[in-house]
Amino acid sequence: MPEVRKLDSKRRAVFPDRFSPGDLFLEEEIAGDRVIFRLIKAVEAPLVGVKSLDGMLMVQLQADSRTIQDAIRADRDALYPALE
Repeated sequence: MPEVRKLDSKRRAVFPDRFSPGDLFLEEEIAGDRVIFRLIKAVEAPLVGVKSLDGMLMVQLQADSRTIQDAIRADRDALYPALE
């Protein structure tokens, strides 16, 4: 049996432990009095170093344009499977 959730005065709700603060949800469908959300899984991003060069922060990352394009495409396809 589904649980009923009540929004507080700031339109927030408390969800089960399987969700964590900061989780992202995609609003998939709004129909009448029903809203369906889909949890977007977080992707582990590699940590990179940062250095200062003439007062500007520079990211120390070794990546070519193809690697960046593939990562952007994978993120887009995960969010919008219909575009594949």
